Amino acid sequence: MLRKLSVVLIIVIGVLLTGVVAADDDPIKIGALVGLTGGLAPYGPSIADGAQMAVDTINAAGGVLGRQLELVLRDSGTSADVGRDAASKLVEIDGVQAIVGALSSGVTVAVSSVTIPAEVVLISPASTAPSVSALDDNDFVFRTVVPDSVQGVVLGRLAVIQNYKNVSVVYVNNDYGKGLADTFKATFEALGGMVTAMVPLEELKPSYRGEVGIAMIGDPDAIMMACYPVDGNKIIVEAVEAGYIGGFLLTDGMKGEGVAPGVACLSAEAGGPLEGSYGTVAARGYKADQFEADYTAGGYGPTTIPYHDKAYDAVMVIALAMVKSGETSGTAIRDNLRAVANPPGEVVYYDEWEKAVALLQAGKDINYQGAGGGVNFSPTGDVDGAIEIWKIEGCEVVKVMEVAG
Repeated sequence: MLRKLSVVLIIVIGVLLTGVVAADDDPIKIGALVGLTGGLAPYGPSIADGAQMAVDTINAAGGVLGRQLELVLRDSGTSADVGRDAASKLVEIDGVQAIVGALSSGVTVAVSSVTIPAEVVLISPASTAPSVSALDDNDFVFRTVVPDSVQGVVLGRLAVIQNYKNVSVVYVNNDYGKGLADTFKATFEALGGMVTAMVPLEELKPSYRGEVGIAMIGDPDAIMMACYPVDGNKIIVEAVEAGYIGGFLLTDGMKGEGVAPGVACLSAEAGGPLEGSYGTVAARGYKADQFEADYTAGGYGPTTIPYHDKAYDAVMVIALAMVKSGETSGTAIRDNLRAVANPPGEVVYYDEWEKAVALLQAGKDINYQGAGGGVNFSPTGDVDGAIEIWKIEGCEVVKVMEVAG
């Protein structure tokens, strides 16, 4: 009997030792939680590619702490329930210590109920609602995108500059849409404008003719759309079919080739229903044009969908935090994010991974300046930055200017 127990113990110890050795060679897994289906389906692939580009860049230079990175991609479905389940799988099955995502603010808030107690860092490249800042998160939730408290103000000012007197607002009925709509309304009306209707949208309905009818009451000068491409496109088509001839104001959720070209080019002869329309989005970084060229050259693009650069930055700061701490745990990442992303420290840009690692290994401070802009995390995990104003010309998205928030 003792002999049998000894054999069993030897086998168990051998298995455990084998597991330890294998773990040293295993890749470090980082989760990516994006909308590949649902209302943000047109956004998901490009944003996931931005995260993958960062992983590929790091791995080509030798990885992190002697190990390669692996991006584990899961679909949030642009749904709180689906996203929460996907996050649980990333944490419990895939064993990630950090997740890039989600995209929709409501999904990010829902997912945080999984990641916070698990002490997994969650960095969203696209969630802009004020509710993300208000989370009781033990400092485990961050974002690399400017919140809507900035974008909504700029959009309200833009409506006044466009000489719009009356604007109706349609918004996806979640944290993102309502937060942005409320900020726009407060700003626009404080500047003398009138919001004629606030129309909430439930996602993925086959038609929005009822909502469009409400938005068109009183012949508004423009319709402001704080929604996602799948549903937003339906609204534009149905508004035009109903005889609407006013303007459109678009938010970051309606930027990219999912909208223009696309629904923007429904009428080539007239230039399309969105021709001349303006929109807003969080501004890009100092080396934005170079990043886009690198993104395209790497086989990921081109794209005018926003926030793939901010997904790249999220991976970068996670990896740099691992290098600085010498660990891969969620708490080690959390505790070192500001140390690699905020001033003071020597500035390193998105394409200077090896320089950043060398500085950290030499015991020096760094200040990461990302592809999507500065990544200076506030006490609530937010970043500041400018807002880009863009316009649709010839059925394509073109940048007009950047303005301070």
